[in-house]
Amino acid sequence: MPTLPAFGQQPASPFKGQWAAEVPGIGAAKLTILQVRTNGQIDGVMQFELQSYSSTFGDRVEPANNSSHGAVDGSALVIESALGGRYELGLQGDLLSGTYTRGTTYRVPVQFRRL
Repeated sequence: MPTLPAFGQQPASPFKGQWAAEVPGIGAAKLTILQVRTNGQIDGVMQFELQSYSSTFGDRVEPANNSSHGAVDGSALVIESALGGRYELGLQGDLLSGTYTRGTTYRVPVQFRRL
């Protein structure tokens, strides 16, 4: 029999956890989603092996503070990266698949796998 969350708690989001991908043109990336807020905003960290870069998720994109913004809507996750660019991903089981777009000319497929 499934258990229900305690009163006032949200059920665990299927987005929560650690994810990894090889982003074309950027390299190895790791996404850690700690929580999905009631408004869909995510809390966590995005890390890139390239120059050991790390950004946290906040209320808005702030490159000077290494702050990215991510939001879940249904089975979709959109991340506005502090490094520039936008990830548009769809959740399919243990995969977050979609595209990474930077500017008007760079658009590549990307697939994060749950660790």
